[in-house]
Amino acid sequence: MKALVFHGECDLRYEEVPFPETKDNEALIRVKAVGICGSDVHGYLGKTGRRTPPMIMGHEFSGMVEKVGSAVKNFKIGKKVVVFPSAGCRHCSYCQKGAVNQCPDKKVLGSFTTNGAMAEYISVRGDLLFPLPIENEYTHGALAEPLGVALRAVNKADIHPETTITIVGSGVIGLMCLILAKRQKPKTVAVVDIVDSRLDLALELGADFVFNPKTCEPSGLTNDPLHGGTDVVIEAVGVAKTVQQSIQWAARGGKIVIVGLSQKLMELDMHEIVNKEVRIEGSFLYNRQDFQTILKELPALGPSLDKLISLIAPLREGVNLFKRLAEMDEKLLKVILTD
Repeated sequence: MKALVFHGECDLRYEEVPFPETKDNEALIRVKAVGICGSDVHGYLGKTGRRTPPMIMGHEFSGMVEKVGSAVKNFKIGKKVVVFPSAGCRHCSYCQKGAVNQCPDKKVLGSFTTNGAMAEYISVRGDLLFPLPIENEYTHGALAEPLGVALRAVNKADIHPETTITIVGSGVIGLMCLILAKRQKPKTVAVVDIVDSRLDLALELGADFVFNPKTCEPSGLTNDPLHGGTDVVIEAVGVAKTVQQSIQWAARGGKIVIVGLSQKLMELDMHEIVNKEVRIEGSFLYNRQDFQTILKELPALGPSLDKLISLIAPLREGVNLFKRLAEMDEKLLKVILTD
C-alpha cells in the first residue's frame, strides 16, 4: 500500500510500505480522510522530537472498517468510523478514572515510533473506534480530534453569559475554540493574531472583536475588549511572547487556559501573575468523554468546520503540501488528505 513516510527533517516521501497486520483485538481501517496537524508540520521540520523516522504520521482521521479481528464485536465491515488516536494502557490509575490523556504509557498514533494514518490503511484497537455520525462527511470526522482538543480547553474556561474571553492565536485550534466558546453565549470573544486573513475568518465565525498586535494595540480599539483585561484568555500558540501577552491581557483574578504547545521553556513575569492573582491552567489533548461529546455535536458544527478547511487533496500530494505548510503559506489553514 502507499503511505507518506517521514524519513527525517524535511524528508517526506510518498512510497510503498508493507500492508498492516490486523490482530484479534484490532480492526483494519481504510483511511478516507486524514488531517495535517500543526504538530505534524513541526515534526516534519524536526523541531519537536516527537516523530522518530522512519514513520507514518497522522492522528486526525476517519475511515471505513475493512476487516475486524475476532475480538472486535461492536463494529462491522463497511461501518464509517472516527478513531480515538490516544491508546492508553487501560491499566494505570489515570486510565481507570478516564483520564487517558494523562496516561504515562499511552501511545498516540502518528507520533514517536507509532505509525499513524497518512496511509491507505491502518490497523487500530477496536476500543479506539467511534461511529461517525451519518450526517457528516469523512472530512468532518477527521476534524473530531482537534475539536476534542479545543473542547477540553473551552470546558476549562468555565464560560457563562457574563464571561469576556480573549483567544490568542487563530490557527485551527484557536478558531475551533472560538466556535465552541460562542455556543456557550459569552458576553464577548476577542481574537488576536498577526495574520489578517485568519482574523477575517474569526469575524466570520462569530468573534466580537479581532486585532493584529503588529498593526494595532488593544488600547487603540473602539470599545476595547481588553481594557482592564478579560475574564478568560485561551492561549492557542504556545510561545513565550504570546503566553506573556496572555498574562497581560487577563483581568485581575482572571484565568488563562494554555492549549498551545510549542516552546518548551520560557521566561514569564511572575510578579504580574502573582499580583493579579491570575490562574493558569494547562489543557492537554482530551478524554473519551470529550470525544463522545464532540461526535454528538459534529452534525451541527459541520457548516462552521467547512470554513476551516482550506484544501482537500489526495494523499499523493502530501509531500508538496507539507512543504507549503512548513513555509507558512497563508492560503492554507486546514488541509485534509483523502484516499
